[in-house]
Amino acid sequence: MTRKMFFMVCLLIGIATVNVNGQSLKMPKVADAGSLALPADKAGFEKDFLAALDPGTDLGISEVNLAKLTKNNKSFVKDVMGIMGGKGNDQDKLSKIGLKNADLTKFVTGLLGDSTAGKYLEKVQNQLGPLRTKYKLAKMFM
Repeated sequence: MTRKMFFMVCLLIGIATVNVNGQSLKMPKVADAGSLALPADKAGFEKDFLAALDPGTDLGISEVNLAKLTKNNKSFVKDVMGIMGGKGNDQDKLSKIGLKNADLTKFVTGLLGDSTAGKYLEKVQNQLGPLRTKYKLAKMFM
């Protein structure tokens, strides 16, 4: 009886060892964060990007400030499109876009004040969410 038990235990250990050795480690693939090159649909991207920067009417921004903000947003989008369409690696482009983001934040804060600027920038973040997935530009904006 002990001989049978010993044989069964050895057999189970052998099977377990084969199972353990049969499994290989699989390294997870790095998620594609996207390239900072311009998407194929440049016009659509530019239109969507401008729409995401639109403050709307619910923040109570005056007509004068709204016009200034719209003009600055168009300039910002043009600059970002130029950076993305330019030469250089993604890291260089990302740092240039980061500087543009900082400039935009500074402009918006100076124009609208801290409270309204915070609400506006939060709204822009929410509106940029679909762009990140649609154009695979996850690490790009703000």
